[in-house]
Amino acid sequence: MYLLWFRRDLRLTDNEIVTLATANGAAVLPLFIVDPWFYTWADVGKARVRFLFESLKNLDYNLRNLGSRLYLFEGNSTDIVQQLTKQLIEQGYQPSLLFNRDVQVEYGISRDKNVIDFYKELKLDYHVGLNNFLQLSENRVQWYNEYYSYQRQPQHQTPQTINTPDLSVNLPQLTFEELKHKYHNFWAVEKVYFPGGETQAISKLDSFLKSRYQGYHWKLSRPMLSQMGATSHLSSHLTFGTISVRNVYQKIKARAEELKNQPASDFSLKAFRERLRWHDSFTQRLYFHPEIAYKNRYPEFDSLYTPEPLSSAKQELFQAWQQGMTGFPLIDASMRQLKTMGWMNFRMRAMCATFLTINCGISWHHGAKHYMNYLVDGDLAINNWQWQMQAGVTNPLSDTFRIYNPNKNISEKDPDGSFIYHF
Repeated sequence: MYLLWFRRDLRLTDNEIVTLATANGAAVLPLFIVDPWFYTWADVGKARVRFLFESLKNLDYNLRNLGSRLYLFEGNSTDIVQQLTKQLIEQGYQPSLLFNRDVQVEYGISRDKNVIDFYKELKLDYHVGLNNFLQLSENRVQWYNEYYSYQRQPQHQTPQTINTPDLSVNLPQLTFEELKHKYHNFWAVEKVYFPGGETQAISKLDSFLKSRYQGYHWKLSRPMLSQMGATSHLSSHLTFGTISVRNVYQKIKARAEELKNQPASDFSLKAFRERLRWHDSFTQRLYFHPEIAYKNRYPEFDSLYTPEPLSSAKQELFQAWQQGMTGFPLIDASMRQLKTMGWMNFRMRAMCATFLTINCGISWHHGAKHYMNYLVDGDLAINNWQWQMQAGVTNPLSDTFRIYNPNKNISEKDPDGSFIYHF
C-alpha cells in the first residue's frame, strides 16, 4: 500500500508522487495531517489557512471523482505517520511512503528527517519527490539551464482512477465539517477574495490566458489594475501547489505560440514566464540557506535589524504603518488592502517595506511577520528574503540604494487616485 502524503502539493495534475502511487493500480491511501503546531505558529495567517482548508476540500472532491478520498488526520505529523505505518503493518499491509520535498521552516526539515529515519529502520520503501523544480546539489552556474530543462519536460500523468480501500485505523481523524468547526476562527472572514483548490487554480490560469495577460508587463505594478485581475492571481495557488509551475509555464508557452505574430502579447507572456522563474529562484535559495528566513544575510546588520521588541516611539510608528494611518496615501491604501484582501501587488509590497525599514527605521523582522500574518500567498522563501532586500541587507556594496518614494509612486502607479480612493 502506498501512503500518499500531501503537504504543499495539493493537486492531482503534474504531481510526481500521485503518478508513482497510482501507476499499477495498487492500494493508495491519500492523506493530509492537520498538525496543530502550524496553527499556533507566530507567522500563521488566517487567509492562508482558509485557503489551505478550501484546497483540501477541493482535493478530496477530485479524489472522490476517481474513486478515492482524502484522509484527514490530526496530530504531530511524525507521530501520525509512524503510528499509521505500524497499524497498517499489523493489518497485513507493507506500506510505502511517498511525499514531495517541502522547502519551508526548520520544523518541516526535522519532521521529514525523522520520518525517513523511521522508514529506514523498518526497511520500508519511501520516495521523496519534487513538487516543482529544485536543484538538490548547489550549482548556481547550471541552475538556469536545469530550470528550463525541467519546465520543458512532459508533465506527470494524472490518474483516471485511484484504488483506495476502506480502512479502519485508531488515529485522530477529522471530517471536513469537524475541521471547519474546530478551526472556525480561520473561516471567519467577511469576504473570500482568493478561494483555494486545484479547480480554482485551473480556472484562474485559463482566464488569465484568455485575456487578462494583455498588458501584464506594465499593469502588474499598477495597484488598482492588478487588484482587478491584470496579474495572474495565481500566487497563492503556487504557494500551496494547487497547480504546478511547469503546468503554468507550458500553457503560457503554448499561448505565446498562438500569439507569436502579436509582439505586445508575446512580450506580456514572456514577462510572466520570467516572474515564474523569479518565484522559483527564491525557493531554491531558501533550500540551500534556510537561515535567511529569520537571520540577516550579513551579520554586520545584526545591530541595526533585530527581532527584539520595539521601543515605544517605534511601536507607535509600526502600528500606524500596520493600520494604514501614516498619512502617506499610497502607503495607507496598500496596508489597508493587505488587511482587507490578504494581498498586494509586488510594487506596493516593496514600497511599504522600504518605508517601514528605511524611513521609519524598524527592523524587517517585524514587517515580514506582519505580512505573513495577512498574506494569502505568504511564502517565507519570497517574503522574508524580499524584506531583507528592500531593507538594504542583501547587497550592501551596491552602487545604488533602493528606496521607493511613496508620493512619486502616486503619479506613476495610481495617477487617477482610484486605488487610494478605493481604500
